[in-house]
Amino acid sequence: MRGGVFTLLARFFEFINYIICANTVSAKADIGEGTRFWHRGIGCTVHYNAKIGRDCRILPNVMIGSKFAGGMPDVQTPVIGNNVFIGTGAVIVGNITIGDNVIIGANAVVTKDVPYNYYTVGIPAKINPRKD
Repeated sequence: MRGGVFTLLARFFEFINYIICANTVSAKADIGEGTRFWHRGIGCTVHYNAKIGRDCRILPNVMIGSKFAGGMPDVQTPVIGNNVFIGTGAVIVGNITIGDNVIIGANAVVTKDVPYNYYTVGIPAKINPRKD
C-alpha cells in the first residue's frame, strides 16, 4: 500500500529536514544506498524526479534539478551514476546522464552528459578524462 500514512510521514520528515538542515532533498527522489550528503546537506536541492546512484558523495549547496522551459519547470531531471563526487555549489540540471566514477568540481554548472570516469569543472562545465 503506497500513499496515505507513508506519504504523509515521508513529507513530514522532509519538512523537518528542511527546518533543521536548510535543504530540500525530496523524499520522492530515487537515492541509492550509501550515498551521503556531507555536512547534513546544508543548502542542497534535489528534484523529486532525480535519480542518484549508490555510494555518491554530495557536498553542501548542490542543486540537482530541471531546467525551465517556457517559464515552467521541466520534469526531465538528471540521472547520476554510482560513486560520483559532487563538489560544493555544483549545479546539475536537465535531462542528462552522469556516468559512474565521475568527479564534478565545486561550482561547476553541468548541462551535458558526462561519460564514465571523467571529471568536470567550470561554468559551463568542461568535460575531461580522468588520468588516475
